[in-house]
Amino acid sequence: MATVTIRPATVSDVGMMLAIYAPYVLNSTASWETALPSRREFAARLQRCQDGGFPWLVAEEDGAILGYAYGGRLGERSGYDWTAQVSVYVAEDACGRGLGTALYGALLAVLKLQGYCSCYALVTESNGASAGFHRAMGFREAARLPNAGFKNGKWLNLLYFYLPLNPCSLSPQPPTPFLRLDPAQLSRVYRKAQSYTRDGGRQ
Repeated sequence: MATVTIRPATVSDVGMMLAIYAPYVLNSTASWETALPSRREFAARLQRCQDGGFPWLVAEEDGAILGYAYGGRLGERSGYDWTAQVSVYVAEDACGRGLGTALYGALLAVLKLQGYCSCYALVTESNGASAGFHRAMGFREAARLPNAGFKNGKWLNLLYFYLPLNPCSLSPQPPTPFLRLDPAQLSRVYRKAQSYTRDGGRQ
């Protein structure tokens, strides 16, 4: 079996990432989007993430993207500067290989290096697999929002999962933009995360 590589996403990955995302939009309530975004819109999302200083990572094997994970702002106001919202998506035919664990492991380590204090993941309550995955990754449920969304003919409850990354100082320094991190440090993070794929995790 070829080695899985964790690396930053590029615009050339957009088509394969969009193909991974499509079933989550069209066939489930894991994503609350009801229409698949265009390649142009998806590429713009990647660019906004990178312009905002956040990481967007992919898991690649033999030139194919098997999953991706990214961070972003939890809210637009400046008080949210030290808090990230995180997401991960794995191709349906690649689930069960530990790719979600590898991608999240790398993403969370990078956000910690950047200096973010906290991160949150938003999970549909009925998505038990995702809730279990986040608990296994060390997140704890922080809030439950009843009837927060509507999709596929039903109202959906939303869970906020919380994970501390760094001590919450009363004089926090601005997080370091992703592109300004030490490449050698990042390489070590990616190599460590890649080892998780050997464990055959749930996602």
